[in-house]
Amino acid sequence: MSNGNDERPEAGSPWGEPLLPDTQHLKPNVLFIDDDAYMRRLMSARLEHLGAEVEAVASAQAALSHLQSHRPDVIISDAVMPAMDGFDLCRRLKADPLYQSIPFVILTALRGDLRQRCLQAGADDFMSKLEHEVVFRLRARLAFDLGVRLAALPGDPAPIEHAVLMVVSASKVIHAQLDTHLTKDGIIHVRSATSLAEAVPMLQAAAPDAIALDLAFGQDEALEWILQVRSWKGCADLPIAVLAAKAEEPALAVLEPYIQDRLPKPLDGQESRHRVNLLLRIARM
Repeated sequence: MSNGNDERPEAGSPWGEPLLPDTQHLKPNVLFIDDDAYMRRLMSARLEHLGAEVEAVASAQAALSHLQSHRPDVIISDAVMPAMDGFDLCRRLKADPLYQSIPFVILTALRGDLRQRCLQAGADDFMSKLEHEVVFRLRARLAFDLGVRLAALPGDPAPIEHAVLMVVSASKVIHAQLDTHLTKDGIIHVRSATSLAEAVPMLQAAAPDAIALDLAFGQDEALEWILQVRSWKGCADLPIAVLAAKAEEPALAVLEPYIQDRLPKPLDGQESRHRVNLLLRIARM
């Protein structure tokens, strides 16, 4: 996250910077499962570049054997595997009190029905091998951060209650959609700002638990605003998700050091709820 100056990040490795600032002093331990030997090597290299220590195994059964003597911070599993697939492995571990608190991420295709299967299986998150590289890095770091924070807690995390999400967008449709998607159960309150300027006094008056910022304001404007917010007391570690359409993905590389996630446009209700709830889980730890 920003140290308060206005210097832009320099271009680095195509696989990005190694770690989230929140957890850069720690090295998350990841158990990675994939029956394809090439993918095990490739994904291990990608995750290790982001700062993780990776133990890669070829099957769900091998993962269960590994867990008998090791406790990773995060488990990342391919969805489709012989014998026991990633969905069944996730269900099995989430039903076991010994392992249910370990974040479980499923690698899957981008289809909505498969994302739904991930959540129904109890996965903490999902990501795609074919995802935009910046989005992949954001999701991996988010999983690392969640795993490290959960491992450091002395007990179970407190449930999310009375959380506030600030939505900054000029689109009335986006405000209406997120309000509909997120506020039905009364746990999340959406605070709306229709411009970057309008959001400033609202943030200074009371910081929310997280921010959803529309990239439609423009890459340079969004970066300047985020750097400004990061310089304020109480906002340096505020989780920020950027709402970005496919065509806006190239701009994510500039924002990457200062944001935690991306919400895809057009918005999907289930995915929006999931992504916001994940940010709020981290914000409340």
